[in-house]
Amino acid sequence: MYFHSTDSLQAEIRYRQDRIRRDFQRPFWFQRKRTPQPPQPCAPELRARPAM
Repeated sequence: MYFHSTDSLQAEIRYRQDRIRRDFQRPFWFQRKRTPQPPQPCAPELRARPAM
């Protein structure tokens, strides 16, 4: 017989996947650092001219 509902199984799967993700995550000091994006030039003379 089947004792568990679909919703409870989905919740259990979601919980276990989240738990695995948290347990095997790198410590925060080993996380990759995001590279800062260079600021976009806003003056029209600094932008490249469109090709003809």
